[in-house]
Amino acid sequence: MNNNDAEEQPTDLIIIGAGAAGLSLLLALKELNYPHTVKVLEQQNGPQHDRIWSFWNSEDLPFYMKAIISHEWSSWSLSTEQRQYTMSDSFYPYCSIRSEHLGALAIEHAEQETNVEIIFNCDVLSIECNADKVFITTANGTMLAKKVVDTRPPPLHHEHNGLFQCFYGEEISINADILEPFTVKLMDQLRYSELGIEFVYVLPFSSNHALVEFTCFSITVIDKETLKARLTERLKHMFEQHDYKVLRTEQAALPMYSINHNNLNKTHKNLIYGGIAGGAMRVATGFSFLNSQRWAKQCAQALIEQGKLAPSPPINVIYRTMDALMIRVLRNDMKIGVTIFEQMFKKVKAKRFARFMTEQATTTDVISVIAAMPKRAFLRAAYSALTAAFTTFLFKRTKSLNKHNGRQQ
Repeated sequence: MNNNDAEEQPTDLIIIGAGAAGLSLLLALKELNYPHTVKVLEQQNGPQHDRIWSFWNSEDLPFYMKAIISHEWSSWSLSTEQRQYTMSDSFYPYCSIRSEHLGALAIEHAEQETNVEIIFNCDVLSIECNADKVFITTANGTMLAKKVVDTRPPPLHHEHNGLFQCFYGEEISINADILEPFTVKLMDQLRYSELGIEFVYVLPFSSNHALVEFTCFSITVIDKETLKARLTERLKHMFEQHDYKVLRTEQAALPMYSINHNNLNKTHKNLIYGGIAGGAMRVATGFSFLNSQRWAKQCAQALIEQGKLAPSPPINVIYRTMDALMIRVLRNDMKIGVTIFEQMFKKVKAKRFARFMTEQATTTDVISVIAAMPKRAFLRAAYSALTAAFTTFLFKRTKSLNKHNGRQQ
């Protein structure tokens, strides 16, 4: 690399990726009056209208995020072939924020500040760190930064100990008022199939306008064509003879296994990872937006107060442990997933459920969630996890002793 290609004056902070994590960090820095130069590099050619982030409202949500909430619902439901369950709580409403609204908020900030710039159509090809600087090679040249936060989604690993959450969705307009606009169908028509645990997710914006997604928890990645065909089948059943128009589509495969690239990056203090790559996603649910807000606030505070990057994982170890156990149970027996989610809706109160999902659960909330789970399956999974952990510990201990003995000889 020719370092002369880099900018003469390094940018104080470069954020790679203008998604939820990257823009949340930018806005958290604004809120705390970060005085240094910031650049956001985004591969796409402009703000995207390609996703909706949903979550249960929380005290952790910054006021500027609350201002761009597009919809709130006080009820959310689950249904199987036999039963339907509905939770309701106005204190913890289910909320959604559209990506274009978050993008517009960030662009407005960038236009008002001379030290902030968002660069679209900027594909990052490589990152190279030295003692005190980071060189970022893009398709348009090389940039120099004092610190870098990479929020790009990590590549999927096909060798893993978890699952994938695969979904294909369509935002649609229907020619009849047939939707229930006050209840989110969180897991509708939940069932087990050859694909895995499948259900339909419905965000109703009105009685004739909604985002409808076919979702599947599976061991392998499900292709878009299969997901789209399943969604079309479900829509025919839901809307019967009514016509509808597709306004936009979205599709993704989310990793439901532990990821935190900061654990692998111990040597470069001027480079950290955020978003899913930084461990912001709950592996058992796929929710990450609130965790990205907490991480953004922590990271911004560390930059301002200490002048350093903070790679701390945004999810408490209690939730990480419970989620890992849940995934192990599902890996052992995917069919039991329907029972687990149904029991959760049947036995856990709405407030406890919402607090658990937003990682603000009390001890009683956690006990209530555990009590709702099938005991035998979780005990087997817990025993298996402890056995695996103990085996790993013995292997590492033996390897360390052998290495030590070899040095003495």
